[in-house]
Amino acid sequence: MISGCLMGIMLAVIAAFAVAYLKFKSLDKAVKTAWLRLDGRLKDRAQYISPVALQAANMPDIQRPFVYHLQALKDECQHSTAIARRAAYETEVTQKFKTVFSAARKYPQLQQDEHFLKLQTAVTRAQARLKKAKTRYNSAVQQYNTLTSTIPLNLLAQALEFPKHEYFSLEK
Repeated sequence: MISGCLMGIMLAVIAAFAVAYLKFKSLDKAVKTAWLRLDGRLKDRAQYISPVALQAANMPDIQRPFVYHLQALKDECQHSTAIARRAAYETEVTQKFKTVFSAARKYPQLQQDEHFLKLQTAVTRAQARLKKAKTRYNSAVQQYNTLTSTIPLNLLAQALEFPKHEYFSLEK
């Protein structure tokens, strides 16, 4: 009777660990999938960096080093592998876009230029899609990190080498 009880408890513990492991794996996969979507949105937005830099180069209020730095940020974003560093570069891109579009308000000819208006609309749409992807990614990270830090699952997560994931933020 006691050995049957112990056997049942052992099987229940093994089943609980198996379920926890599968949950870790599925949430980890959800985070990685969300990152791929976010990375895709970041790359979509990156295609507008050069056209925005070209428009900025034509504005007397925008200095040449600003334009060169904006172009350099494109490379930095594409080659950065650490999430925190990538977020910092992407935040700079966002700030530079804001600077260019704010400066454009001083030029009525730009406000009537069809190409510039299409570019501005495309960047705005890309920013909105990026924001949604960032929210989905951070939500997946929150679910995963919550599970891996819950006692006693945190011990299992450490033993099975499930590290915490970083959040992605575009704010300074």
